[in-house]
Amino acid sequence: MSGPYASALTGFSAPLAAPALLGEAEARSGLSDWGGARWDEDRFRHDLALLCGEIEAKSDLTAIGRSRTHSRLLTMLVSRLRYLDARKAATGVDAERVVAPLIGSGMPRAGTTFLHGLFAQDPANRAVPAWEAAIPAPLDGNGDREALYAGILAFQGMTAPDVTAIHPFGSTLPEECIFLQEGNLGSLYGVYWNIPAFQTAIADKMRSAFAWQVGVMQYLQRGAAPRRWALKGPGHLFAWRELLMAFPDARLYVNHRDPGKVIPSIASLFCKLRSLFSDEAVDPVAIGAQQLAAWQYAVDAYAEWRDCEGVDARVSDVRFTDLVTDPLETVARVYDELGLALTAQARDAMARHLETDHHASAPKRAYTLAEYGLDAAAIEAAFAPYIERFAIEREKRQ
Repeated sequence: MSGPYASALTGFSAPLAAPALLGEAEARSGLSDWGGARWDEDRFRHDLALLCGEIEAKSDLTAIGRSRTHSRLLTMLVSRLRYLDARKAATGVDAERVVAPLIGSGMPRAGTTFLHGLFAQDPANRAVPAWEAAIPAPLDGNGDREALYAGILAFQGMTAPDVTAIHPFGSTLPEECIFLQEGNLGSLYGVYWNIPAFQTAIADKMRSAFAWQVGVMQYLQRGAAPRRWALKGPGHLFAWRELLMAFPDARLYVNHRDPGKVIPSIASLFCKLRSLFSDEAVDPVAIGAQQLAAWQYAVDAYAEWRDCEGVDARVSDVRFTDLVTDPLETVARVYDELGLALTAQARDAMARHLETDHHASAPKRAYTLAEYGLDAAAIEAAFAPYIERFAIEREKRQ
């Protein structure tokens, strides 16, 4: 069943080196076209070499972390080769238009995944399941990509209970835009590994990341009845300009929550994900400081853009406290503000989803600010203007 992805499910103990990984992906897939100038192959090769070098130098991989890292990178490489080959063979892909997608963003840990899951229940919307984002091209013999990717996620430790207790990962779950951009070698990897030089080097890649994502979406929607894409990514708060260049007619919603709850929660997720690969490269205090600075910048930039003339007609702000109190009413308000029709069929499907959605009903977890070197004064100093601007309820902080 695993075919070209077989070695993403086996142990790996060698040093990570870009030429060896590229060669392994070519041998596994039987393909060698990495995209040429159209898909910026030279930059792709450069960035992969930088990524591998910094993982080796900075990330202190454990033995199992090395195998998981190899699995993640090889899956991406094989998928890039196979997607580009399938795209060339498909007719009319470049003529496909991605029309008026529904795109969510906002503070992480503010209900974006929960709300995205609700929107995915609307038959008028088309979300991307994780297996399709990771393996866009069909397998030979119409193999089961969903099952294959479930196995890959498990091998990488992503579906372990202590991980999914913080954030749901699963082969069938609606996926974020950052995973549709993975084949472009983007910012996703900074979540998994301590790679600051790589993160700095790719800071100029958001435009190409969205171009890659649009290309994948064109391929995935080819020949199908038109449906509105339902997408999301907290990281879009850092890239409004590039997002709107890629999707100029997008309808947007943005989730907001007390940063005093958000920052320790997102720091905890970073720490957990990095611990899948390393025992040493997990510094909670450093991660807390990084997350505070990053999201202060992001929400300040969003507030400035939000106050521009004409923005009201294309964006809906969602407060976490409203969302958890009355999810369906929140959905109805977002649809109304964005000029979308919420049908009875869609509302019923969302109601059924709420009855079984474990993410919404999972036990609440407590993360203290002190664990990450922070306190309430630091939160207020960084985020008080944002909290007041969007009338965000201050929750009980620990």
